[in-house]
Amino acid sequence: MGDVAMLFPVLCAVLAQNDIKITLFTRPVFAPIFSSIKGLEVIGVDLKKTYKGPLGLWALAREIRALKPDHFLDLHDVLRTKIIRGYLGLMRLSTSTFDKGRAEKNKRVKAFDPAAPWLISTHERYAKGFRALGLKVDLENLSLHSDLGVHSDSTIEHGPGLSQEALTFIQSLKTQSARLIGFAPFAAYPGKTYPLDLSEKLCQTLTEQGHQILLFGAPGYEAQQLSALAEHQSNVHALAGKWTFAHELEIIGALDLMIAMDSGNGHLAANFGIPVVTLWGATHPSLGFMPFGQEIERQLYADRGQYPELPTSVYGNKLPQGYSDLMRSISVAQIAAKVEEVLA
Repeated sequence: MGDVAMLFPVLCAVLAQNDIKITLFTRPVFAPIFSSIKGLEVIGVDLKKTYKGPLGLWALAREIRALKPDHFLDLHDVLRTKIIRGYLGLMRLSTSTFDKGRAEKNKRVKAFDPAAPWLISTHERYAKGFRALGLKVDLENLSLHSDLGVHSDSTIEHGPGLSQEALTFIQSLKTQSARLIGFAPFAAYPGKTYPLDLSEKLCQTLTEQGHQILLFGAPGYEAQQLSALAEHQSNVHALAGKWTFAHELEIIGALDLMIAMDSGNGHLAANFGIPVVTLWGATHPSLGFMPFGQEIERQLYADRGQYPELPTSVYGNKLPQGYSDLMRSISVAQIAAKVEEVLA
């Protein structure tokens, strides 16, 4: 989800800065991420049923060709989208992709130097794919806000407006004049996940400072763990598994700050212009995955003194022996202090 969410500000910029129509094909579950972008058509693609396998991808390619687009830009560059590009090429439709930078990312991980210049961001990699088509994409002067509509080249305000359910929930918390802090302790891999016992202590520390904590995560296991974490703490609310994804996005847009791992929730909050404090364990933001518009000072890292092989991989899916506790080297006090600094 993180890679998909990082496409959001780029599409905002492209549509605001060019006279162009874009049709976005994405998984149906991700469609709400883009629902507030003015002028964007979003089509959900079910790759497990309707468009499963080579024949399903052929059917999808035919539907894309039937729209008579001027160009097909692949912003995923995986086996499925490569097959679709091949089919569209057979149909004589102009296609291109973007540079994911796989080789340079892997090279940097193998010989990591924290003092070396950072690689370009995934946002910039997406933007370069559009610029190659002759389009203007200025991300440097782009700012995101959580109001409705696209207003100018430099300021993108979005958000479909709060539903009554989300508005009532947020107002019930705001009546206590507390800051609303989102916290998403889970990630795709253990080396990027904040331990639950420390997560509980962090919630306790932040609520003692007068904040309301909203816990975000996936349905199922994560939702169960977060509900248990919130059960015995006042002013801690587990949203995972209780709200639709669209409603969660509305609530994220009303936050004062998000604490996230190297995961999708941080990117979702950044898309609303929300300050994000990101905790980096097995990965590192210099590879290009820092949430959009965030300051380097908001990035907190596992201790490379204790864990010198960090980052262990591009996506955090590899953990050397003895590295299972690496996220514990980011202390609760360190996170709480950073939150207070950002909110000051």
